[in-house]
Amino acid sequence: MWIELSDLFWLAVTACLCLAWWQNLKVREHATRQVRAYCRELDLQLLDETIALQRMTPRRAPNGRLELERCYRFSFTATGDERYDGQVRLRGGRVVGFELPPHRIG
Repeated sequence: MWIELSDLFWLAVTACLCLAWWQNLKVREHATRQVRAYCRELDLQLLDETIALQRMTPRRAPNGRLELERCYRFSFTATGDERYDGQVRLRGGRVVGFELPPHRIG
């Protein structure tokens, strides 16, 4: 029983796609934990308890290596009345910044 080269190619492509999907899930879970902690620190309420991927772009790290920068959007409130959208950026697996719009402090 021989395995054809094209079968191996498609198996490798499928395995790479599954690995990339799994890695993105891990980074998203890490980002969600960081956003929860950040909101708790600022006495904000994270709405919907979720974050959504806005974009992924390749960026150069300070050491010259290429990394993916992921930007996630999340919704929060300070008073319970208004809803605001914030953003968290991650490079690789580390948080490089939060961006919150001006909002009322409750």
